[in-house]
Amino acid sequence: MSAKLNGCLLLWVAVLASLCPVTLLAVESEGEALNAEEIRGLRDLPNLAKPENVQRSNVQLRKLINQALEYSPALRDARYSADAAQQDLNAAKGARLPEVKISGVNTNTTNDLPSSIRPDRAYVNVNATVPVYDFGRITAQIKGREAAYAATNSRVDQQANQIAIEVVSTCLEYNKQRALLFAADDYVKAVQNLVDMLAQVTDADPGRRGELVQAKSRLLQAIQARENARSFGREFRIRLDRLLGSGKQVLCDGLGARFLQKPDLDAVRNKIRDNPQVKALNYDYESALRQLDQINASRKPQVQASAAHAPIAAGLSNTYYQSFTLSVTMPLYDGKILESSERAALERSRAAAERVDVTIKQLDTDYRERYELATAALRRTDEYISLLEINDRVRKDFFVQWYALGRRSLFELLAIEQEQYTLQQGYFTSLFDGMTGVANILGNAGELTVTE
Repeated sequence: MSAKLNGCLLLWVAVLASLCPVTLLAVESEGEALNAEEIRGLRDLPNLAKPENVQRSNVQLRKLINQALEYSPALRDARYSADAAQQDLNAAKGARLPEVKISGVNTNTTNDLPSSIRPDRAYVNVNATVPVYDFGRITAQIKGREAAYAATNSRVDQQANQIAIEVVSTCLEYNKQRALLFAADDYVKAVQNLVDMLAQVTDADPGRRGELVQAKSRLLQAIQARENARSFGREFRIRLDRLLGSGKQVLCDGLGARFLQKPDLDAVRNKIRDNPQVKALNYDYESALRQLDQINASRKPQVQASAAHAPIAAGLSNTYYQSFTLSVTMPLYDGKILESSERAALERSRAAAERVDVTIKQLDTDYRERYELATAALRRTDEYISLLEINDRVRKDFFVQWYALGRRSLFELLAIEQEQYTLQQGYFTSLFDGMTGVANILGNAGELTVTE
């Protein structure tokens, strides 16, 4: 290689060294990728986990979840169901009070009576009934409706938890794809620099055209990786539009600090029975037991009092009568309908009890599995940061050794750039997967919806 060519090469080294992505510099993809400042924050976990950053994250989290809860039709559906259950409870309580009915009738008769003495006016009937004693049937019905109302309220809380989990998880996935898009941009820029440089070098040294082909091939792969990251990011942005409303994805910024600390697994597991899903199933079980009590009471004597004020002979006389009746009813034989209904209610209550146990075990297993995955992912982030710092230095050394000294092959240089991209992918994936796992644990424990 001539001295003139060596001089040109050294000049290119000086120029490209300033362009080589040794530091956190990348071309943003139309504002879709996280910017360099945000990436630096994600790389500096001790600073990100400081109390002031966690507090800001909590404030942003509250805004995000409030928007999701306000926007959600599913939550409104659950609240309407709770309102309906409240009215069912009011109706059950009304069964204890007297039921009064009034009716009017106008009867004209045609007979041998002179029209002058034939009644010709409207008549009024008034009837009132009230339960006297029912062996606790109405009480069981009221308690059953109370349990059903409490169950629907718990399902409102459960729905709110699920919405919070979904929107936070989607936000974290959206930010992860934006971080991966940054890494892809970084990778594309590095390979593009090599292609641009080799395109100039091959004019002076045609023997290096093979290297240019290799670099262009790797550039196409890098661009494809960037397009994949951009596509996934847009997919999650569409999901956010469904959860938050159009153009609200900015609420996803600044959530990371809240989910860097591992939750207290023992405390979460000890509060499983306070989980809204478990509480709803417990109330379902209580409602099933009260249904059983109600059917059992229906098989016993029912005492009822009734009073009436009515005409003796409508259309024939203007005279009214008043009556008071005390009646006792009890089924003697009904084809075993009540017996079968009682048995069915018993089996439903047993099934409800089993659902409670199954749900508790499922939640406990889910907590432990997510905790292990989340903590393992967050542990890996420290290792990735160390490797990224080392690889940054190696990339710079490899570039100089390949370009100026000829001691490295293009394959080695492309490999170290791809390694940098792979490390960034691994880091952001581990970081956000760990935070998503923490968010799921906190969400199932009901802590996302009570964040101050």
